[in-house]
Amino acid sequence: MNNKVKQSKFKRLLVISIIMAIGGYFLYFHHLFKQDRDFGFVDTENITMDYTIYPSTIPENQLLRIEEAERLYRRAFDNQVYYAVGDPDELVKLIKHAWLWDKNAMPYYYDLLLWHDVYDKKEGNMSFTEFMKKYRDQLVDNGGKPLVEPVVFKDRKMLSYLWDKFADLKYPKFAFQKGWRFSPCKGGNNEEYIPCSDEQLEESIKYFNYALDGGYHCYEDLAARMLFQQGAHYKDNEFKKINKLTEYRKSLIPERLKLAIDYAEIMAEHSSIIGILRVTEAYLYGLGREQDPVKAYAWSLLSDYAKQKIIEIDNNLAWYRHQLPPVWEYNKQIQTRLEQILTPEQKQAAQNELAELKTKIIDWNYNRWQEQIDDFHPKP
Repeated sequence: MNNKVKQSKFKRLLVISIIMAIGGYFLYFHHLFKQDRDFGFVDTENITMDYTIYPSTIPENQLLRIEEAERLYRRAFDNQVYYAVGDPDELVKLIKHAWLWDKNAMPYYYDLLLWHDVYDKKEGNMSFTEFMKKYRDQLVDNGGKPLVEPVVFKDRKMLSYLWDKFADLKYPKFAFQKGWRFSPCKGGNNEEYIPCSDEQLEESIKYFNYALDGGYHCYEDLAARMLFQQGAHYKDNEFKKINKLTEYRKSLIPERLKLAIDYAEIMAEHSSIIGILRVTEAYLYGLGREQDPVKAYAWSLLSDYAKQKIIEIDNNLAWYRHQLPPVWEYNKQIQTRLEQILTPEQKQAAQNELAELKTKIIDWNYNRWQEQIDDFHPKP
């Protein structure tokens, strides 16, 4: 009898121990799960989304420039090979800026969260999870108060909403991206461009103007939307046929035509072959400039000079060479036409004009200049 009582007590103790052990494990893993959530990882359950666009509390002179934010991300996190933390101190800085609504840092934090979900563990490299466990206490504001991940990072659907709103608020990085959404307009075969509506073009122009005001050198993109109904300098995305200036938009007013040629001239000063062509056409046809065949001939000769420079420099990154053959061909047609009507004196005057134009070329690497962003203080 005593043995049965002892066995019964032992069984009860064993059951109680098992229950307590299981409960302990549940509490332990709940603690880990809660700890991960506190680190700022994406948790989409029971979220009340906040659609407010908050200004950054970072002082304006400390906000990241567009290119500065990209360079910081490249140092902080490897999203090309290892998909792991690069420089923890730089990642701390990036996350602080993103959580404090620095608009230029926020896209890179979204990108980081994506790679965290896909590749969170790489042998020999620090994962984002490991980083947050080790460095979470450094994510504090200037007063030492722990920062909280904004709720907008909890739902990836918010990404497109935020980018749209940032573009509407004239943040240049997002405005530039949104400008491409409306044009050029592609046809059914996805090669030939088709006419865009004026409404589409005006939307593109609006956002590219925001980007231009924010330091982008998007003169070529902007001029194409202003001048041509397709929203492009070429008739197709294979760059086989070029739009001529005489095919400008019927709704284009003289003031805007002149402004588009002003932009083309800025492009030309940085060795844009399209820019040189547009100014040549402007003087040839009297569109955006007073008609002047001598100046038209001088600019067409500048195109020849630029062509020779491109060959001499031999930098495939400076110009997109596959886009240039239609320009050379059209320029040759213009030259042949002008040579038939100009007198020897006029041709000599054009040579004199050419000599001056050569001195006005500021940069012989057009693509590099086009991709540069002028240094403006970002907006909070």
